[in-house]
Order: sequence, then structure tokens, then C-alpha cells
Amino acid sequence: MLADEFARQTLLIRAALDSPGPNQHDRVYRLNVELQSVVTRIRTLPGLSRFLLPPLFSDLQQAAREGPVIIVNASKHGCDALAVLVDRDPVHIPLSITKQGVQELSSRLGTLIVRAKSMDMTRDFGILLRELWDEIVFPIVNAIHTIHPFRSRIWWCPTAEFSLLPLHAAGPFRKGQQSLANLYISSYTPTLTALIRARRHDLPHSASKGKHFIGIGQATAKGENQLVSVGAELATIEQRVDGLATFTHIEGQESCIARVTEELRANEWVHFACHGIPNRKQPFESAFALHDGHFTIERIVRCDLQNAQFAYLSACHTTVGDEESPDEVMHLASAMQFAGFRSVIGTMWTVDDGETNKITSAFYGNMVDDSGRLDYTRAALALNRTMKKLVDIPFDQRILYIPLGA
Repeated sequence: MLADEFARQTLLIRAALDSPGPNQHDRVYRLNVELQSVVTRIRTLPGLSRFLLPPLFSDLQQAAREGPVIIVNASKHGCDALAVLVDRDPVHIPLSITKQGVQELSSRLGTLIVRAKSMDMTRDFGILLRELWDEIVFPIVNAIHTIHPFRSRIWWCPTAEFSLLPLHAAGPFRKGQQSLANLYISSYTPTLTALIRARRHDLPHSASKGKHFIGIGQATAKGENQLVSVGAELATIEQRVDGLATFTHIEGQESCIARVTEELRANEWVHFACHGIPNRKQPFESAFALHDGHFTIERIVRCDLQNAQFAYLSACHTTVGDEESPDEVMHLASAMQFAGFRSVIGTMWTVDDGETNKITSAFYGNMVDDSGRLDYTRAALALNRTMKKLVDIPFDQRILYIPLGA
């Protein structure tokens, strides 16, 4: 089989590279020629014409088939956005803000998040989100609104320092003017290929009532503060999805690493209600805090889930990645996508345990489509509607949740 030949040749090349000698160069060259012959034959097989080749841009454009994907970039040379469209050339949008300006916004946001734990920072958040609108989001909206209608979906693909900013929450916050959330339904994606993968095979997400839904709660993880709302949060979900899915939940000692791994493989939908533990120095060690330890990114990506559809991460900092390389997008939410979930709700900073039940109840009420079925592709719309409705919760808690994927 060609797969066996390919594996054999790569092992032989690796062995030759590890065995210095006078004829090493000739041996490696010969083995590479033989490997290329195997690769050429593999590319003749159906669906494998691009084997080991980078994707064509026309393939990447498929990420924008449901709406534009807006890549936002900051560098020492300047900041700009690129709106990737499915049926035409990308639209380049220069931004006036500098990389230092983006870094300053990010730093100010971090200060606001800390202060919001003990005081009302609504006005200060409004000022920062207005700057996001004026300097970043409005120029983008102004460039795409003539080719992409309002009230439809867009996907943000932020890089570098932009990945730390709540672009979805930007707005003028001036009388008579609408914020982004009133103009478009925002989602995020770490990469174009991640979004394409999230839509693979187009599962019949709303055609079946046979969904299996697991709630995973851990209120008393070792070394962490107790979460008082976990039980109520899971009970609320059970009420909301009754008759729409087979819902079970595990808590306490049952929420251990082995059991959670098993449940992820057995259920299409999952809701985590626990502590999220970010590790910005070693992102693969970021984790959910369970009964017997940390369910790390390294463990999550090994799950290789085949039928996963939707994951809601009611935990802190689930979209926080590498401190030195924020655009490498390795965090808990992207790990769930990598493992197979097509749609994920993540969090940009600390979740207030006292507000989660209210948010969860409204969100799942909005996840039911017109035919009365749960639909994972409604996550962005459901979150948008939820946060518009819940005006009585702290402002920072209304903008920290973000949808990723399909």
C-alpha cells in the first residue's frame, strides 16, 4: 500500500539523517527521490491531489462561504485587515492604528477587567469599545457593508495583539448610532482551515433528534475556589433541552479525566461548568480543573472526536493563549475545535460564577431553531440575542463570551 511505502521511506530518511558518514548525502538524496516517487503516486488518488502541498487560495476562500472572514493584523510596519470573500478577490482595508496603539488598548482592557471585579466599569468599557470601533471596526464595516448585507454573519480571524481584543463588542456608543452587534452576527476562527474543517461533510446538525448531550461540572476542584452555581447551571440546561436531546450530567468525583474523555467520545454536545486554568507560558498545559487533576490541552487534542458538534465552555479564560505569541491561537476553545467540535462558545477573561446560570438559561433558549430542534450553527446568533436581552448583568460579563467555528 502507498501509505506503508510512504511511512517506510520517511523512516529510512530519518534513520539516514541520524547516521553521519561519508555517503550520507548520497543516501539521503536517493531516499528523497524515492519518497517523491511515492508522493507523486499518492497525488493520483481521488481527493489527494494536494497531498503535502499548501492549500490553494481558492480552497481557502471556502471558509467565507457563509460570510466574510476578516483577518486583522498588527506589525511594526502598520495594521490592516483583509476581508476574505468566497466569490471575489479579498478586500484590503488599511487601519490607522499602530501596533503600539493595539498593545495599549490591550493593556487598558486588562486593567479594566481586573477593576470590574470590584466596581462598575461600564463607562470605561464604553470608552475603550468606542476606540475599537473608530480605529479598527468601523473602517472594516464601512468597506464590506456594500458587498455583504447587514444582519448577516461575519467571522473575525485576529492575529498578534488583536487576538486579545473584543472586536465583536465594538461600537460608537453614541446616540442614534448602532454597535457592531446590531449590524452583524460576529464569530471567530483561529484560522481559515479551522473554519473549513468545522463545516466538513455538513453533518445533518438539525435533522436528528437523537443528540446526546453531556454536562460536565466540577465545583470543588482541588486548590480552586468553590463554584456555587455549577449544580444550578446544569439543572437549567437539563430543563432547557428536555425533549430535544438525551441529557446527562456528571459532577464531583465523577468528573475525572478518564470519565470526561469517555463522555466526550460518546456525546455530540458538551457543556463544561468548572474552572478554566490558563497557562500562558506553556499553553499545552492550559486545562479544565477536574476532580483528579487538570484536563489539559494536550489531552484534549488527543481525543480525536468523530461526531462532536457543540461545546460551551463556562469556565474562565478559555480563549487565552501564549503570552509571547498570542496569534498562535493555542487555547482551550481552539483545542476543542481541533479535537472535533464544530462550534464552541469560549470566554476571553474571568467568568462571574453568580451570572452564569442566567446567561446559560437564555442562551440555550435561543439555540432552538424554527423547527424546534437544537442547532449548533445557531451558536453565534443565540449568543448575540442573549447578550442583547441580558442588560441587567455586569457589562464585562456581557462581552466576554465569544462563538468560534461554524
